Amino acid sequence: MLVVGLTGGIGSGKTTLAALLAERGAQIIDADAHGRDALRPDQPAWHSVVSQFGDEVLQANSMEIDRKRLAAVVFNDSNKLAALNAIVHPVIFQKIADDLERLSGTDEIVVLDAALIFEVGLDDSLDVLVAVTATQDLRKQRLRTQRRMDLADIDARMASQMNPDEIQGRADVLVVNNGTLEDLGIEADRVWAELQKRNTIPPPTER
Repeated sequence: MLVVGLTGGIGSGKTTLAALLAERGAQIIDADAHGRDALRPDQPAWHSVVSQFGDEVLQANSMEIDRKRLAAVVFNDSNKLAALNAIVHPVIFQKIADDLERLSGTDEIVVLDAALIFEVGLDDSLDVLVAVTATQDLRKQRLRTQRRMDLADIDARMASQMNPDEIQGRADVLVVNNGTLEDLGIEADRVWAELQKRNTIPPPTER
């Protein structure tokens, strides 16, 4: 099993690249999907979040957490963001550990799609790190058009994440996503070929 971390700032196209790698045969572990599952009404983390932040983070006439409302609360207050992370991150970590355990002993290329790989120490368990980057203006444009986010929300999200230059400096494989989806598909082919090559290299023998 080759464990690959896939990271990049919001709006960089990280999740799109993950989907393209899945089409080529990668097993994807989606940290954000695990986070969404953790906030379902039937999960323990749901009770902790509602207790911490109140009913105002719930959707109208529903028990579902409104992720946009919750984001508006936490991404403008570092203490509240830390409180949310303290609730949700342990659940996500356990889910990731379960996924890796399930796939251990196989020859799969496992891609961990996660925005906060460095911030939470997940880089320690990786064989390869792939980072996706794009210009800040292009990232903002994507978020405004594709996710209908306003600039204040975008700026708050970006400020909460690691500096893209630092991520790039620590990457084993860098993908620059300033072009079209077709361009990104070509990059996905390049990345997949590199990961396949790394997956066939035998580990060094101990002396």
